[in-house]
Amino acid sequence: MGAGKNMANSKLAVVLSKDRPGQSEHEILERKILGGLEGRHDLEVTVLPHLYDLANDGPGMEFLRSVGGDLVVLTWLYPRSAYWVLDANGVKGRLGPTISLAEEEIDVPGNPGERAIWCLDLRNQKRPDPFLKEINRIASLAVEPATVAAGQINGRPNWIDEPTAPRWYPVIDFSRCGNCLECLNFCLFGVFGTDADERPIVEQPDACRSGCPACSRICPEGAIMFPQHGDPAIAGDPRISPKDLKLDLSQLFRDSDPLQIAEAERRRALEERERQSRQTAEKPSELPRKGSLDDLVDRIDDMDL
Repeated sequence: MGAGKNMANSKLAVVLSKDRPGQSEHEILERKILGGLEGRHDLEVTVLPHLYDLANDGPGMEFLRSVGGDLVVLTWLYPRSAYWVLDANGVKGRLGPTISLAEEEIDVPGNPGERAIWCLDLRNQKRPDPFLKEINRIASLAVEPATVAAGQINGRPNWIDEPTAPRWYPVIDFSRCGNCLECLNFCLFGVFGTDADERPIVEQPDACRSGCPACSRICPEGAIMFPQHGDPAIAGDPRISPKDLKLDLSQLFRDSDPLQIAEAERRRALEERERQSRQTAEKPSELPRKGSLDDLVDRIDDMDL
């Protein structure tokens, strides 16, 4: 599944999606990768906040949708998760094989005429060399040498600032989805809806309860991911196939009954929502107490106005 030469652009778009703040080792790796990409004729490098935390209508996703040619995205996510986060936000293309994703692990149908999207997983690596070497390989496939020779040397990477906060929402892998709508029927928070073709969509992502992956556990095809979950089966590990899910759900989710676990997770999320509602209802009024109001009136009366 190689790439065709990108005749429309003289540069390959490379996006580094930074990890959430507070991971100093990750920041060091990001800086080393960016340093290794500077001064290249054939690359257009852009730095974004964490891909999973970007808003659909924010500058980060708007930029990604504006990239018309082949695209390399370095993220702190499984490539499968990163690809479907992009797809859900209107960034379309065919998934390309990389050092992070072998060709036999790709189950996303692609059209040879589509632009390629390569997703590189930055986790479990401390050295920039494998990523720089892989970007060199991809650039040799995606950009015409003649346009590189005529191009201008890259300056510093383009940084797109966007205020973000950690988000938690499901991501649907439509190459696996069987359209059973179990997710829609199971979720009580209004997260899922359907599109014009009656396929499930994540309609209200921020209505999802933080930490609850219940819909992922009950999906019979393993099509629902939570990219920040600690369990690889839920976070989007491409090595876990639908066949594996059907053969041994209990081993995959490390518990005896995924449905019971899902029910318990949903119940906890409901209880948390009810607790937050009670706290809001019991919150003291912002209006001054009667005694305070009387004191204020007395002070005004004492003023010589």
